Amino acid sequence: MPSTAHTRRGGFGLIDVIVSIALTLILFLSLFGILRASLLVSSLARAKAGATTIAQVQMEYMHGLSYDSVGTVGGIPSGAVVQDATTTENGIDYAVHTFVSYVDDPADGTGASDTNGITIDYKRARVTVSYTIAGRTRSVALVGHFAPPGIESTNGGGTLAINVVNATGAPVNNATVHITNGATAPTVDLTTFTNNAGVVYLPGAATSSEYQVAVSKAGYSSAQTYTRDLINQNPTPGYLAVAKDQTTRSTFAIDLLSTLTLATFSPIATSTFADAFADASKLAAMASTTITGGALALLSGETSGSARSLATTSAYLASWGEARATTTIPTGTSVTLHVYDGAGNLIPDAILPGNAAGFGSFPVPLYGIGTTTYPSLALGANFTGTESSTPVITGWSLSYASGPTPLSNVSFTLTGAKTIGSTGGGAPIYKTVFPASTGGDGTQGVILEWDSYKLNVANYGIVDACPSPPYAIAPDTTPSATLFLAPVPSHSLRVVVTDNAGAAVDGASVTVARAGFSQTVPSSSCGSAYFDTLASASDYTVTIAKIGYTTTDFTGISVSGASTVNASFP
Repeated sequence: MPSTAHTRRGGFGLIDVIVSIALTLILFLSLFGILRASLLVSSLARAKAGATTIAQVQMEYMHGLSYDSVGTVGGIPSGAVVQDATTTENGIDYAVHTFVSYVDDPADGTGASDTNGITIDYKRARVTVSYTIAGRTRSVALVGHFAPPGIESTNGGGTLAINVVNATGAPVNNATVHITNGATAPTVDLTTFTNNAGVVYLPGAATSSEYQVAVSKAGYSSAQTYTRDLINQNPTPGYLAVAKDQTTRSTFAIDLLSTLTLATFSPIATSTFADAFADASKLAAMASTTITGGALALLSGETSGSARSLATTSAYLASWGEARATTTIPTGTSVTLHVYDGAGNLIPDAILPGNAAGFGSFPVPLYGIGTTTYPSLALGANFTGTESSTPVITGWSLSYASGPTPLSNVSFTLTGAKTIGSTGGGAPIYKTVFPASTGGDGTQGVILEWDSYKLNVANYGIVDACPSPPYAIAPDTTPSATLFLAPVPSHSLRVVVTDNAGAAVDGASVTVARAGFSQTVPSSSCGSAYFDTLASASDYTVTIAKIGYTTTDFTGISVSGASTVNASFP
């Protein structure tokens, strides 16, 4: 019988087979990867070669045209070449874009220094062929130059120069400039881009007064020329005009957009929990007490008892107010009022002095009870009577202030100060008139260009605003504003108090007065004082006073509907 060692030397074990298979698999995967990479390289090379061939064919086509025909349909210079086309070669889709422009050769001077005054010495054509392969977009570009057959000439045209700047006057590069003109033959419909100096320079433009320009860039505001029509009889800017051998320059300003977030609220208001004891529906607990004849009293024959109301709370609780009760206390009886938290625990005397012993005179101030620690309160009463007589409570109440409360679906309009012209009567036509409304949460973000915006709120009066409109929006910012609104009264006045630097002044005493009327309200932290019980009149006097400031009167103030006056005092 052969030994075990001899048997292993004579054949392959399982491990040997597994290792062999693994090595074979690794070799196969490596070869597959090499093959795949080779095919990809081959595809890329074939696609690029196809794009190059298409660009060369397009360039050769233009070289076969007359000099006057070297241009694009709807372009400047105009010509016989289509600006954008598509073609398919070997199953690959190619996009062909052709752009032709005049060149001012520096050999004879450029611009105003050109020795012969002609700044369109020859034409330059750029053919860009784009294609997508392996999930990536690639392109090939060829540039060719075309010289006129004889002496250079303006061909009776002029030059159109478009400057694009931002809000500070700095150039904006790579901005899209779309130029159209339906009055020329052929018509112009050209899209191009500003250079690093923010300029599009188009020599050879046909003479015409109907050039329309629109400037844009992703994430930026837009600018354009405007049409004269029945409403906009004085457009600013209007169409551009190009004259023979002249340069028409126009500047358009665009900049990064901003987002203004408006939040609308109902202002803080006082509410009251009250019970006139028509039934026991507003009571959480009763012991030896009853509801009878619209009063809370001891049960017949009982000499002591108690009752506690349901807890009172608010989703936007701002502060607690006062507790009150109306009582009738016969001789020899007593009733005391107590205040409890929402769980039925007595508020300690450290928070509400005298609460343990109870209160017999009213109102009971509750302003010192913090709303964070005590978000809900309840009223309670302890009764002491005789077998024949009982004290009664005919009503009790607990007041509190709640708010600001988000106000949803408020319609508003923002109107910018920039104009695009005026009517025949000289009334300005504003570039931006943006209607919107707050959402269910009382907020709304509005994308705006840089400008100063007036605000109009439908169906509400502005009680307070932080900051106060108009809103000066700078480029690329995310400002926010909070509005406190109330239903529009017949006549109201909001006084916006600022110092000489335009900053809001809080805590100022603001008095609005006229014959037979005077009312004083302190200005809020946002500088507003709101008066909503006024009559329509034009003889109100507004007096502003605060320690450290000079008391100032504003006379002849008119109030009609929702009115606002800006009061600045030193």
